This record gives sequence, C-alpha cells and structure tokens, in this order.
Amino acid sequence: MIKITRRIALLASLCVLTHHAVAIEASSKNRNLDSLDDKLAQLIAQHELTGDLTTGVNIPAVDDPEVKLGKLLFFSKALSGNKDVACASCHHPYLGGGDALALPVGTLAKDANVIGPGRETITGQLYVPRNSPTIFNAWTEKRSLFRDARVEFLDWLAPEKGISTPDVPYGEADPQAGSSLLAAQSRFPVITPGEMRGFDFMVNQPNEAVRAHLAARIGNYGSAQGELFKNNWRALFEQVYGNNQNSQEVVTYSNIMKAIAAYQKSMNFTNNPWFKYIKGDKSAMTESQKRGAYLYLYLPPPPSDGGSPPDFIPTQCIGCHNTDSFTQTKVSNYHRLAFPQIGPGTGAGITKTNDLGRMHRNNSEADMFSFRSGTLLNIEVTAPYGHAGNYDTLEQVMEHYNDYRATLRDYFDNKRWCEQAQFKHAADCQALFIDAEINTEAAAKIVDDEIADGAPVLVPLELTEQELADIVNFMKALTDPCVKDAACLQAWLPQPEEGDPDGLQLRAVTDLDVPLYLPTNCQDGDTVSSGDKLKLDQGECISGKAQYFKVKVDKDNTTLYFSTRDAQATTRLFYNKSHWADPINAQVSSKTVKNEQVLRVTVNKGVHYLSVIDTHPFEGMMIATSVDSAQHEGSEQPKPIANQCLNAPSVHYGQLFDEQPVCIGSAEAHFYIKVSEPNSQIEIRTQHGIGNGDVFTGQFWPSRHFYEFTSQQNANNEYLRLDGLQPGWYFISVLGDGSNQGATIEVDIK
Repeated sequence: MIKITRRIALLASLCVLTHHAVAIEASSKNRNLDSLDDKLAQLIAQHELTGDLTTGVNIPAVDDPEVKLGKLLFFSKALSGNKDVACASCHHPYLGGGDALALPVGTLAKDANVIGPGRETITGQLYVPRNSPTIFNAWTEKRSLFRDARVEFLDWLAPEKGISTPDVPYGEADPQAGSSLLAAQSRFPVITPGEMRGFDFMVNQPNEAVRAHLAARIGNYGSAQGELFKNNWRALFEQVYGNNQNSQEVVTYSNIMKAIAAYQKSMNFTNNPWFKYIKGDKSAMTESQKRGAYLYLYLPPPPSDGGSPPDFIPTQCIGCHNTDSFTQTKVSNYHRLAFPQIGPGTGAGITKTNDLGRMHRNNSEADMFSFRSGTLLNIEVTAPYGHAGNYDTLEQVMEHYNDYRATLRDYFDNKRWCEQAQFKHAADCQALFIDAEINTEAAAKIVDDEIADGAPVLVPLELTEQELADIVNFMKALTDPCVKDAACLQAWLPQPEEGDPDGLQLRAVTDLDVPLYLPTNCQDGDTVSSGDKLKLDQGECISGKAQYFKVKVDKDNTTLYFSTRDAQATTRLFYNKSHWADPINAQVSSKTVKNEQVLRVTVNKGVHYLSVIDTHPFEGMMIATSVDSAQHEGSEQPKPIANQCLNAPSVHYGQLFDEQPVCIGSAEAHFYIKVSEPNSQIEIRTQHGIGNGDVFTGQFWPSRHFYEFTSQQNANNEYLRLDGLQPGWYFISVLGDGSNQGATIEVDIK
C-alpha cells in the first residue's frame, strides 16, 4: 500500500462532481444570489478567470514563414527513419490534433497514408503504449509535455533554469532542449522506434546521431546527401533563418524543431463560448452548460480563509484543470485515475504490459500509475480519452469519475475496447488485451486505499444523468468552432501552391482510400439538406431515401471523391457533371449496394452533382467530398517505366494495352485504349527522351485546343490519372514542341 502524502495532488484530472441541487443550496451566500449567472460571476472572479489566454503571449501568425516551414516539415515523411511516417500521421488537424485511435500506429503501417481508424501495422501488433495527445493549444502547457511529463521545466515558474528531457538524467537540464517545451518535445518522436524512427534505422546509434542524420537528409549534406529523390528544403530554411553558404549551418535539427514548434504554437483555438461568456455574453452558453460550469468551478475556500466543510463533496474540476488554460497550475501535475490499461504498455509490472506512468521518469513510487493533466480546451474533438485512449466519449469519462469501480467492471466484463473503431473489426478482439484487467487493478487498488485513507479521489458520487450531461455540455462549450470546420482548418494544412519540398508530403486518406476529411457526429442530427452544396473535406450528416447535392470544383484536371459511411443502409451514389443525378442520367455510379460507398471521378472546374439514393429510409449517414490533383502521382518519385525506345521502333498511331510501354513517335503521336470495366482508373505516364511532349485525352481524338483532360509538365515527364471511366474507347494524344523524341508512354488500368 502506498501511504497518502499528497491528497490534494491526487484529485481527478476531470471532475469530482456532486448533485446540482445540493451544490446550489449548500452555501447561504449562494442562496442570496439572484441567478445562475450571478453565481457564475462570483466563481469567475474567485478563480480570476478572464477568458483571455493570449495577452502577453507571442502567438505567431499562421502565414508566418517559420510557421509555414514548420507545417511542411510536420507533414513530411522525410523526418522518419524509413520515410514512412510524418508528425501529422498521429497529430492531424482534421482529427482533433490527434489520430482518432486509442493507441497510435507510427512505423510499420500497412499503408503509410491511411490516418485514423483503419491504420494498422503490417504485423498486427501495437508498439506505441499511449494515446496521441492533441496538438491544439499545446502552447498553453506551461509545465511539461508528454503524458508522463518527461519533457518538463525544472522549475516552470523559473523557466530559465532549463528543460529536462529523457536525454539527460531526471532533474537535470538538457543543454540541447532549448527554451521551448514544444521545441524540446519535437526531438523525441523521431528517435522512438515505434513512432517515427523505425526498428531498423540507425540501430544502436545515439539519439543525437539520429537527429543529426535526419537534418542532413533534409539539408542534403554529409552522410545523408542524396537520400531524397527531390530536395527543395534549403531555400525554405534560408527564407526563415538566413542565407548561408553552408547547409549544415542553416538546415539543423535545432532549426527543424524551432519551425515545428512555431507551427504548433500558431494553433490558437480559444474562441469558444465559455470565454465569450466570461467576457460578458451571457447568451453564449445554454442553461445546461451554465449548470455544468457551476459544478466545475465550485470550490469552497479552505478553513484557513474562513471556509467550512460543506455537507457534500464539492467539485474538484478546477483543482486539476485550472485558470483560463484548463491546465494544472497548482501543486502536482500528475494524477492516478485507474483508467483501463490496454495496449502493449511500457514493459512494467508482472505482466510486462503495464504502464507505470510518471514513475518511469522520476522513479517515485508516489507517482506510480500517474499521468499528466492536459488542457480541456477543445476536448470535445480530441477523443479517444485517457492515457491509453480507452474511452471514446466524454460521457464514458464522466461515468468513470462518477463510479470508477462500476465502470471498470462494465468495461472488462463487456470488453468495451471491442466497441472502438480501432479494434471492433479484429477477429480476436475479445482476446486482444488479456492482461488489461490485471494491469488496471494494480492502479485501482491504490485508489481504493487512498479513498479509505480519506483522500477525495474518485469517491462515488451517485450523479444523475442530467448532472453528467451538464458537465459534458460545459466541456463542449470549450470548443472553438474552427476545429469543427474544415475550411477554417485549411490554413494549418499544406496547400498545393506551397509545394511539396521532397515528394514525401503526407497525403492523408481514410480506410476507404479517399482523402481524409473532418468527421462529424451524426448522432446530433442532419447538418445539410437535399439541394445543398457540399463543403470540401467536411463530413456532413444526412437522412432520407434520396438526397441530392452539388459541389463546386475550382480547378481543371481534378479528382473528385464522394464517400458515405456509418448508417445502416443500402445506398448507391450517382454522379452527373451538369445535372441533378439520378439512376437514369448518371454518368458514373457506385457499383455495389451498401452503407460504405466510394465514388471517384476526374472532373474539370465547375459545379458537379451527386445523389445518394436508397430504396428504404436511412438516417445518421455521413457523407463527404474531397478533391486532389489528377496530375499528382502522390509518391516520392514517379513509377519508372521501361525506355522502350532503346529496343523498339517509335509509334505514331496505335492501340495501347495495360502496362505495355510504347516508344512515342517524334512531334506528335495518337493512341487509343479500351476500358472494359465500369468505374475504372487509368494512369498515363510518359518518361525518357528529349524535348517536351504534353498529354491530352478525351472520348474523341484530342488536340491542343480540344480535349477533356491534360498534363503539361516540363520535358517528357507527364502523369495523368483518370477515374470513373466507363466501358469504351479513350483517346490519348502526345503533342510535342517539335524537338521531342525518344519518349515512352505507358498506361496502367486499375
């Protein structure tokens, strides 16, 4: 048994709540107040809340050159050992600044571009023991980062004393950490095998050597020179950190971590209803949210200040998530909560799959199974919750605090992890975490002892459903609308005009192989109506039997994606490029009847039309539409095709066949190819030779002035992907500049 030595410090990291009615009537001072708004005004003053987090804080603009450099680095897989993971693979703006997984999948992913549910390792194993924390408002964390706080200020009230990291013994300042927690934190995912380093990259080499090699790869110098097929990084670094004849002095890991830190610090998502309420807009929150705020904030003064114990257990939310930042600024920053311990753990305990939490860093038994209290700002969108991501909803979290023993019994009796998107399709889901209950019980027993010793930690409170709902609704009032709006988040995603410095930019897709979009909770009802225009990258909720939508595309040669999921339905998708689509006039339609549908079609700029049709009513279906360039191959380097002109005569006119390269005749050449299956995709590539030959396609013979789609790059390096093709003949012309010769063309049909 661990003796209780710091009871206040062991308060739960969300809230220890009580009945609303009892709380309202507990104090004579409160009874004299006229309204809930008056009560909240008193508590806001008591806790010195202002609703303003940014005064005195230098938040860089999202268009600042250093921020934009950091963004490109954050999305580049070049910073991982095997060039298969980006920072954004586990911390994506569309997924609440995380990855929507209970436990992250870094290296060894089956598909490096799949993000969120459906991202799996090639071995079927999990290697990262803790849930990915959000990067949203990470700059508000003033004391430490990582769930075990292993990157921390030695004295957060005197930051000049330095930052301690795992590169140095506990309690010592790391001379390489710099002065920023965000910058210091960015030094560690790249050296962790299961996250970004990989298990076979620079094995047994020191951490600093790995970082130096990655910087040399980005800077194209030293032992890592030439590791990137394309490298346009140096000019971007010089724009931010100055011109220098020596790449080793401008493209350093120190500058890499500064840029990534600047990008993360620019994520200031604090325009929420609660802050508006504090500043005087009493209509910014609902009555339920106000009741939840009262329960959250109520904390009687200590006896030394004239307070007396109330006849109920007061809320302790504000004890662990306090000030406007909703982070821990008082006493200890680590708390033992007995959340279920699932996953591989950190090699601890009798099972070797437990996680000792903070104790791993400071070797203090008092911190066994304790984890850092993070900010609650935007917590609505940062699920799953807990150090191992075992709860999908805030309601589940609150049930744990309401009666942790009952919640744990239910969790393990029903193997609740099998309800999570990451695990529910696993064939052996029930047996995934055979040690989880034993591991969790080790922490739960200590909590039992703490309660028996008088500590107000996870004491069962018998909260009503309404009280639980009020607290959850208040936490939703901490959400900045921007984090639920794909258009608003665009500034924090790489844009086509910003380029791809190394060809390794993460182009995130879902498990349905469509571009990642911002999901929506369709349990809250429909978000669009039939006839509306769909917003790009925004998950929308629909119901009915037939829904008709339009979408605007801004550029020619664009791949347009439609996808649906979640509802129990037997829908089909129908597309028409100029009219409301239906089963009769559809130019492209989905082939199967099911709830998860995908439709891809190559289009030009303009308004396009889609319908979702079922023979029976459906509800709660999520629909999303996204775009990307049909001229971008999406890989570090183009797929090579054989130089057919070395051993075959040139062809000026003829039929092309799948994966059979043909030497192109000089000046111009014309080809045709047959597509046999509906909704086919073809990829057209040209390579080799001299001069410049452009590609034009159409359902009739194309020319420079009459064509449907085109690729007009420099030299003979053309790429064009056409989706949604129906059975028939398609025509391709390669038109040169008069000096082109020796190029090869190949078409792949999928």
